[in-house]
Amino acid sequence: MNIETTKIDPSTVVLSLIGRLDTVNSSLLERKIKQLGEGIAKLIINMEELEYISSMGIRVLLHTHKSMTEKNNKLIIKNMCQNVREVFEITGFLNYMVQEEKFIVIRKDEAESITLYFNGEMQSENVQDVLKELQKIRKQKETINEAAKIIFDWEKLAAALPGSLKYLKRAIAETEWQGRTLCIRNIPIIIKNELEYEGFGDLVMQE
Repeated sequence: MNIETTKIDPSTVVLSLIGRLDTVNSSLLERKIKQLGEGIAKLIINMEELEYISSMGIRVLLHTHKSMTEKNNKLIIKNMCQNVREVFEITGFLNYMVQEEKFIVIRKDEAESITLYFNGEMQSENVQDVLKELQKIRKQKETINEAAKIIFDWEKLAAALPGSLKYLKRAIAETEWQGRTLCIRNIPIIIKNELEYEGFGDLVMQE
């Protein structure tokens, strides 16, 4: 297993786990967390590229969760594949340890594009937030007959729950106008297959 460390700010760190977190290498994660020191208030474990987790790996995370909670700090586990999620469910720690982030849409207007950043777990009812932003953009651009490139950035999207992509596809179609282009970038591995199945392939931005 490989662990990539990204420091967001002095008190926030992301550990991206790659490969298998099993009995053999769970000590590697334990050492890495200890090396971060006492100044970390928010630790994010990104499991986007984690293929497997053993009960020993869960134990390390459980100990970390308990330790951080006692100090009023926060452990966030995100981007789990189905195999890893099932292990959490079987052991009974899914709801206890995994805090899904609330879904939000953040808009950023730039010279040549408008980016909508998706953060958290997208459910069917959340698509209304995306629809409202797309309607606002269409109203602004259609008034002055201006073309626009809209980008959905999904780097921080934790999951797209069943049905949400169908509603999103409908929202995209309903808000289209002549001159608009739309694409999606930074798609988490956990969502890619669903995206292709729902027919979003043409919208995927090639990096």
